[in-house]
Amino acid sequence: MDFTNICQRSTVCKGRRLDFSSAKKLKGSLEQKIETFNQNTGEGSKTLEERCDQTIASNAIPSDGEMQEVYAKLNACKIKAVALSLIDTYADQFVDESRTLPIIPDLFETGNLELEYTELIKLCVEVTLDVTEEHIKKIEISTRAQASGSGFYRHRAGRIGASQCFSAFHTNLAQPSQSLIKKICYPSLYKVNTTATKYGQKHESDAIKAYETSMKARHVNLEVKKCGLFINKDNSFLHATPDFLVSCDCCGNGCGEVKCPVVITDGNFDDYVQHKSSCLEKVNGNLQLKKTHSYYYQVQQQLFSVPNLQYDDFVVCAIDKAKNIHLFVQRIYPDVQHWNFVLPKLETFWRICILPEILGRWYTRRCTVPPTLPSRDVICFCRTERDEDSILCSNNDCPYQRFHPSCLSLTSVTMPKTWYCLHCCRLPQFKRKRNTRKSPQPFVVSDHAAMKCDSICICKAKPTPTDKLVECHGESCKNGKYFHLACLAFKRMPNNHRTTWKCPACKKVAPAQATNTSTTCSSSSDSSSSEGESDVVITEVTQGETNKTSALANLTDNHFDLIINRTGCLDCDIIQQAHVLLQLENPAIAGFQRPTLDPVRNFDVVNGEFVQILHTGNNHWACVSSIGCVSGYVNLFDSLYHDPVLSQEVEEQTNDLLGGRFIALDPKPVQQQTNGSDCGVFAVAFATCLVFGVDPTFINFVTQGMRPHLATCLRNGRISLFPSF
Repeated sequence: MDFTNICQRSTVCKGRRLDFSSAKKLKGSLEQKIETFNQNTGEGSKTLEERCDQTIASNAIPSDGEMQEVYAKLNACKIKAVALSLIDTYADQFVDESRTLPIIPDLFETGNLELEYTELIKLCVEVTLDVTEEHIKKIEISTRAQASGSGFYRHRAGRIGASQCFSAFHTNLAQPSQSLIKKICYPSLYKVNTTATKYGQKHESDAIKAYETSMKARHVNLEVKKCGLFINKDNSFLHATPDFLVSCDCCGNGCGEVKCPVVITDGNFDDYVQHKSSCLEKVNGNLQLKKTHSYYYQVQQQLFSVPNLQYDDFVVCAIDKAKNIHLFVQRIYPDVQHWNFVLPKLETFWRICILPEILGRWYTRRCTVPPTLPSRDVICFCRTERDEDSILCSNNDCPYQRFHPSCLSLTSVTMPKTWYCLHCCRLPQFKRKRNTRKSPQPFVVSDHAAMKCDSICICKAKPTPTDKLVECHGESCKNGKYFHLACLAFKRMPNNHRTTWKCPACKKVAPAQATNTSTTCSSSSDSSSSEGESDVVITEVTQGETNKTSALANLTDNHFDLIINRTGCLDCDIIQQAHVLLQLENPAIAGFQRPTLDPVRNFDVVNGEFVQILHTGNNHWACVSSIGCVSGYVNLFDSLYHDPVLSQEVEEQTNDLLGGRFIALDPKPVQQQTNGSDCGVFAVAFATCLVFGVDPTFINFVTQGMRPHLATCLRNGRISLFPSF
């Protein structure tokens, strides 16, 4: 059979003959064609360099005018080309003018760390802030990108924002909220990242567009534009960042604040009003913002902080199932009586609560035991007797016991029943704990399917409407299907009682298959982020010894892609695999336990020298070690350490690791990361130095080579020192 003829008749090869010659013959044919072409064109005798020179010479070099035209077109683009930063005419727009302006954290001096509270308060009273209108304008322009800009958090630090006005006004000055103080002083570290916040950010731009469309139909020459951070000219310890500025010929200048509550279902504002967290209320049948709500305080601070405003449009956005947007808009005007009532409290809070942290890190510095008091007759920080009433600290072991209100600037402040002094309130055992979420109520059987059963549970009893039952999700449960909590000796419902819980008999027959998932250790400094969902789901309960230093999972290509990616944050699987290799290098060092044990405080107690990488919250890793430390003291190696903010989370985890023998952390001056994702890589690098007997404080790592080095070590199953200068 003629194979060539078949190919000629096929539809694929129609009009063209396939060449089935060997590769060697094809190569020779191609070389012959090239040689023939060079002879015909006269190019054969020219070298490659001569040909390139001829090509360049034949192309016209653009003139200066043409290049300027290209630069102008690039500059007209919405997203600026980075090449323009090298052209003198366009370079200035890439420079943030607000970077050179003074900020409140600059008031900190190292010498203030040694001052007692009374001395620190005297400094706080004398502080004055000098902010000019030119400074305010530059800051507003440079922060229009808000959280994505470089100066947004710098100029917020140490100032009370409009969204914090309500909390600052209502906190007790005698026992202020330390979490609020830290959020104000260190906004870049304590970001709010709850489900409600993410939902609001997702729909904010859509709400503003809908507002603009609606208002343009009723106003003359209405204009809506973005804005940045405004510092209050008269009270420069305050700031406000409205969602937008608005102006029109008929109403003048105003601003707007948009809220997108996640609890509004199907765009129904009437149901939302009944919700306990609703910011709206009905008055004479009309919706309006509650004057007692935090949003009202926020709007009023915006009105008195942004210059030349006549009103603030408060916008509530709801989205129904069909993705239609429903808006409630209320125009709010300056409330002078309200502001005159709130402002003095805000200034007092700033001076006696915020400034002690800014100037001398009072709430985050190490709480050391003071020297022995000279006699029992002296009290307070001032250690003198005065002819005035004193207040008693609720800590029976307080070294000061009683205090003069004048020394604490609390002469006109209402004291709470339980009050811990400015020394004792910093101790871990007296810090105010977050409100713990109530455990879900047991499911009460009413018209449930269990009522149709003749008998249930291992007790084979007939179900009643008041029984507290848990359902077995085994596919063919033959043990009663529904079980009394009391019969199983359960004090509460299992976390997974609505999804995967199985009775003990079904577990033995068909044990739950564990799925390997990439575990990400993530925690938030705001307790509200976990209100709506369970942090831990129990899929199986087993008894026995667990190797807490073993690997969590075999690393996959996805893990290595995460390591190599410059913006990738290392997860628990990667960190623990590094732990395993570090322990192989020096088995005499303890620690190296799974980072998943951090949030549940389930470490095995260590007795000797240890190295441990901890997840400190806000998606951040740090390394702690007791090598070379006095008993109870632990060194902290943190690549994103903000002088000297110590996380309570790190202290609690370290205390769990030491079995309650923890005294204090000693932060070490180590190389700092230059982005927001290298913390895990640096933590592994610090731990590697310690294992090999090298002091990390003297090492300057080559940051470009750290991630490739870590990936190579994990692939080879052997870790070594990271590249350094």
